[in-house]
Amino acid sequence: MQLLTPAAALLGLAATANAQTTVGCDASCPPIGYESDTSHICPGSTVDSITASREHEICHPTSNPFPDDKLSFSAFKQKGYVTVVANYYTGCEAGRRESGVFAGLAQRIHDETGGKVNFVTSLKGGGSCVEWAQIYQSDALSMGLNNGIKPSTMPLTVSDGSYDMRDHFFTPPYPHPSYIILDENLQVIYKSVGPCCGYVSYYDCTDEVALGLDEILTTKIYEVYNQQMATTTEQTDPTAAPTITPASSTASPTSPGSDSNRVSENCNATEYSEWSSCSKTCGDGGVQFRYRANAIDTVEVQLCPTEVASTLPSCDELCVPEFGPEFSISVVASDLSSPRDLAFHPTPGIHLGEYSEGRTFQPDVGEELWVANGNNHSISIIASLETSSQTTFSRVDRGYYHYMNNITALAFNTVKDSGRNPNQDTFNYFAVCNDNRNDYVGSKEPNMFMGPTLYDTDTVHKPGKKNTVNRIGEDCSDPADQCFFLHADMLHEAPACIGIAHDPEVKTAYGAVFWAFDTTGDNSGDGGQLVRFDFSQPHGPGSMDHSIAVVRRYPEVKLYRDEANLHTHAGMVVHPEKRILFISNPAKGNIVAVHIDTGRYSRTAREEYPIFSNRLPSFEYSIYECVEQEEEFAKGFDTPTGLALSNNGEILFVAERSGRISALEVDSGEMLQTIEVGALGYKSIGGLAISPETGVIYFTDMEANQVVRVDAQRSTDGQCNCDSRASSTFQAQVEDAKTVLSASSCAKNSFSLVRDYSCEVDATIPSGTLFDQVHTDTGYASDNPDVQSMAGMDEEAVLLANRTDCDYDSELNFDALLLGDYYCHTCLPRNHGSSCDAGGTCSNVHWRGFTCSNEFFVDIGYNDNNEPSLVLSSLHFNQTFAENTHVSLSRGVTYRFTVRTGSGRPVSIGSVADFSSDLVSESIKSVSVDGVTNGPLMLIVEESTPDCLYLSSPRTQPITLVVDGAASCQGIESTGNPLPESSAKKFSSFSWSSMLIILAYVIV
Repeated sequence: MQLLTPAAALLGLAATANAQTTVGCDASCPPIGYESDTSHICPGSTVDSITASREHEICHPTSNPFPDDKLSFSAFKQKGYVTVVANYYTGCEAGRRESGVFAGLAQRIHDETGGKVNFVTSLKGGGSCVEWAQIYQSDALSMGLNNGIKPSTMPLTVSDGSYDMRDHFFTPPYPHPSYIILDENLQVIYKSVGPCCGYVSYYDCTDEVALGLDEILTTKIYEVYNQQMATTTEQTDPTAAPTITPASSTASPTSPGSDSNRVSENCNATEYSEWSSCSKTCGDGGVQFRYRANAIDTVEVQLCPTEVASTLPSCDELCVPEFGPEFSISVVASDLSSPRDLAFHPTPGIHLGEYSEGRTFQPDVGEELWVANGNNHSISIIASLETSSQTTFSRVDRGYYHYMNNITALAFNTVKDSGRNPNQDTFNYFAVCNDNRNDYVGSKEPNMFMGPTLYDTDTVHKPGKKNTVNRIGEDCSDPADQCFFLHADMLHEAPACIGIAHDPEVKTAYGAVFWAFDTTGDNSGDGGQLVRFDFSQPHGPGSMDHSIAVVRRYPEVKLYRDEANLHTHAGMVVHPEKRILFISNPAKGNIVAVHIDTGRYSRTAREEYPIFSNRLPSFEYSIYECVEQEEEFAKGFDTPTGLALSNNGEILFVAERSGRISALEVDSGEMLQTIEVGALGYKSIGGLAISPETGVIYFTDMEANQVVRVDAQRSTDGQCNCDSRASSTFQAQVEDAKTVLSASSCAKNSFSLVRDYSCEVDATIPSGTLFDQVHTDTGYASDNPDVQSMAGMDEEAVLLANRTDCDYDSELNFDALLLGDYYCHTCLPRNHGSSCDAGGTCSNVHWRGFTCSNEFFVDIGYNDNNEPSLVLSSLHFNQTFAENTHVSLSRGVTYRFTVRTGSGRPVSIGSVADFSSDLVSESIKSVSVDGVTNGPLMLIVEESTPDCLYLSSPRTQPITLVVDGAASCQGIESTGNPLPESSAKKFSSFSWSSMLIILAYVIV
């Protein structure tokens, strides 16, 4: 069998080696530091069947062998085939220089091998996919590739707007531009970066450098191709055409550069169909439509004419099961702190487990409801909801003043069976929305560098991945530790955000797409706007890299907050089947319905909105236009707030701040039933949530500080009368129209009742200069070398430790303090930014966390006689105290003794030194905590606290606690150095039988 000879020399291998050593372009796979991450497809691994079967939209050329322009890599799993995939971003970055080279060699090799070698380009970053593909092919011609013939059938360019292909084949932080070669079994034979990797702009990487890609890839491709041809056992015709068999389809391809929503010159519009029936069966309103095939203005929609509407009967009063003919309410949780929103955790118990911070939980009993507290910037977790084991627990972020500052909303990824790679899937993650402009709880001039924060709640199934940490930054694995949320990612394009919803899509690799209500989005001041955040690959704990993300603004979706009640919430919920996002629009009193799979790229957002998370091209920041929306899906509400969908998706529940909750039919938008809870005292309703298990409605009241359940009474006949008000005839006519239009070669998939068919976008090519235009005087993007480098955290950030210019309008960048890993700094709010208990002072431990002067750890050790003894230690003072020693305390300070003695070794604090018995004596209980073994023992030292206290455990010698330098305690003189005193506010002493979480804990 004759083997084909490569058209290029072997000299390209030297270019490969050079590219791999370029700064920031290490082609190691997996990348250094990600060796245990199995989400990276590397040489030797085979593309799994799920990834191979995923469909990707081919935008160019339109004449290709794939049905409906949907590429599936499983089609390339054929004898003798080779597949080459390229990873590019649009714009004027350096990688684009190689795209023309790739197009040229792709056409040449594809033709030389008779279609046995196929090429795919993953294109992303904004702009018209068709336009970019044509630019690449023109570049190939201008660079003299493919014998001077412009490529026409290769490469297959994929519009990778969901970044699905990138995240499967080139999982970040793998560098860019990059390439993979797959053999006939879809095994990765080669993966590396291109010669332009390491250059910044398109102009930095010259044609001469980029042309090295031809030599590199040609050599590697033919190594694979020739080996396969040499080892095949069957006679193969090397000139045979691809054998990809299209599925049955009546659609013919459109010409290159055409828009699927536009008509070609050869399309002749048909006559309009008859008007449909009215969309409703009763009541007022409703719409009719008619359509014609092969036309731009495919569908016309009008309100049902008077003569039609007048024939509709009035709607009967209905009853939905969630309300019943009558209802009552029950308080589920109280003493919260302005609860703005609430959501059910998809996997109860996966975060708290059975024991945490001295508290016992029952993860297998009942549901778990999470509540966002706006006033103290915390999350309250109501575990074992509505059972005898119900308990409420509070948790915060160590840097709550940035990551959870004035939370208004939270949303979970609840998509359990997504088919994603388990190492990439963000199931059980949640995101919070923060209503502030990054003012560090009023202590710093706002810099607008704010947006949603993402957290992973799974502390059970992901060993080695920190989701919670203690103060010092260690994994919160000890059951006695006080734990804090550790954020998995944060983006910064939505300051003053009051609503958030997870998108249950399954197209992206990670599933971390959220929609947010940004009240500051419009620079003209004319309301806010909708923003789509795709965290893509969350940067994970310990990183500040925001270069892998997609943020898209939808300025046509106008949203307005309630200016009279700034502390509020705007509900948002995505209908998973209809792909409609419902949004409360408080100031307008209506509900907006957005068809979230519509809208098209218009332009980069970096020029109009110059505050953004990262300057690299892998961070997409775009403006989308021509989105389909119903600006008044429902109206007439008095400040709508919370939203929730019934479990069957048929009813949308709308809360009004003043105390009314309404049930709307999703298909018709018609009001079905309302209930009034305002008369019962609930006049500041926030979020709504529906139990996925029982279908019961819960809501928060922001002034009553409660979570409340709506109890529906059953109707006398056992069920509610809830017949649909949507016309089944109308729905059938909609489906018929979709069928007719989808079969049209000119109006393919163009049916919509809400689309503005006249809308056009200007898909401009982003200027390379916009990638350098970033908000540099504040935010993580600061150019201050003492803050960070392009790689992320900068060791020189230690120079910020001595900054004392903490004024509201000072030049010090507080974001830089967080990036520099300061959770304790004199300029940060509340206790210098730390979460020390009242009266304590903190000390920063760089790149780890902080310590507190009023925190001690209690363990069991053994003395010289091998007898058990108490050991008291302090990280803050780097000191250990054993039996027959003492510790000095100060009045006005709350001390935390984290007890880690284990079962059978309870530790108490009392005013009597005789602890020889196994039980704590009654005389001690007035100032003691009963027998803590794993968890916090809290002591508030005030004026009435005795001068001498004793930390003790049965059958051990006590450790003396001397208050304010008392002369002597039980014969032990107070000669030790006292711990630092504090002028903190004094509290009353108290006794706890178990750890209590005070919600006012972080009130600033």
